[in-house]
Amino acid sequence: MKKLLLLSGLALALAACGNSTEEAEGEETHEPHDETAEHHHDQVLDINLTVDNEADPSVVSVELLKEDEAYEADRVRFEVEDTETEEITWLNAESEGEGIYTAEVEPGEYSITAHINGPEDLHEHTDDIFEIE
Repeated sequence: MKKLLLLSGLALALAACGNSTEEAEGEETHEPHDETAEHHHDQVLDINLTVDNEADPSVVSVELLKEDEAYEADRVRFEVEDTETEEITWLNAESEGEGIYTAEVEPGEYSITAHINGPEDLHEHTDDIFEIE
């Protein structure tokens, strides 16, 4: 468990500093933060990030809720970092309705961060490490 937490923290630190391969259009609007500054977001959404390895190909998805109701975001993208090579790929998520957004992902072990943008400069994110089969 400690290795997973250490790997997750290392992956996040490297993701903030690394170069990325851009599959999704446009640059990510989340600015890097000064390492000495505290980074706070007022959490507005409940975010559930999952991977469906039963689908062919596998699918990463995020469910968004605001006050227990489905939340429709302006834009959802997945930042997918290969934990072995540290290569980053950006994937635009497609809305499936009811606050659920999905994208297909290739097999491998990834640190996946969901970036959610909404009205009034809302930007939230959540991440986890997944083994994609």
